[in-house]
Amino acid sequence: MFPADFSYTRATCLEHALTLLGQAAGDGRDAKVIAGGQSLLPLMKLRLSAPELVIDIAGLQELRGVVADGDTTVIGALATYRDLQREADLTTTFPAMGDALAVLADPQVRARGTVGGCVAHGDPAADLPAVLLALDARVTIAGPAGTRTVALEYFLLGPFETDLAPDELVTAITLPAAPAAGMAYEKFEQPASHLPLAGVAVTAEVRDGVLASARVAVTGVAPRPFRATRAERDLHGQPPPPLAPAGGGTASAAAARTCPIAESMAESGLVALSDQHASGPFRVHLAGILAHRALARAAARAAGLMGGGR
Repeated sequence: MFPADFSYTRATCLEHALTLLGQAAGDGRDAKVIAGGQSLLPLMKLRLSAPELVIDIAGLQELRGVVADGDTTVIGALATYRDLQREADLTTTFPAMGDALAVLADPQVRARGTVGGCVAHGDPAADLPAVLLALDARVTIAGPAGTRTVALEYFLLGPFETDLAPDELVTAITLPAAPAAGMAYEKFEQPASHLPLAGVAVTAEVRDGVLASARVAVTGVAPRPFRATRAERDLHGQPPPPLAPAGGGTASAAAARTCPIAESMAESGLVALSDQHASGPFRVHLAGILAHRALARAAARAAGLMGGGR
């Protein structure tokens, strides 16, 4: 299919992009921002999105790059997944991000898709938001009133719904210093799209053989990626699960009970997604197993038993 007719313009700088968005909002026109186009263009071709104006921000160099100063790591909104893969310090410091980037979509999407576009799109089944949630990421947003910052867990509101006004732009994602913990990401993908039917990112701090802290973030299961806070509380003080033998599996029922995903969703008022690819209960069960596996790998990394950084 072909998209509906639309106007196109290219922003020359961040201020110009914000001016264009503000003018469109003032005129009541539906405007969308495009950079890599890996999310917006398919929706436009299917007529699920029909903006009247498309604003190209791909040339805004001020929104690119990754800067780390010891306290924070700031990822420009226009950094592509491939850019992040090439940042050896980033994937060493945050190995769960390396895990996710290695299994994210396909080479074309990794080459063109941007971090800011992923976050602003609000897809409930995207890989990277789970990792960013587990790492306590914050989103920097520019608008007519200036710049504001919001925690990612409050920025993601629902399916393709975020805390982003029509005249605002995501400009950066900020990660705090890497926690003194291991981390890992696991997913079970839909084979055609490579999107996760369930994906789980975990950070785990182990002291004296038990979990001193854990953060568990889930994607692909609910209307938005979310923190499994009930699971995090239940894991505190528990011994981490062992790594499965190479080439072996883990008993699914025991693994799913390790992290109570369903109870965490109930606390947050979330209902599992269900479609032609997987039922809600199946997705929740998958998330429990993946959380078990990610927790085991994160704890092993924390203990220095695996390569790939923390």
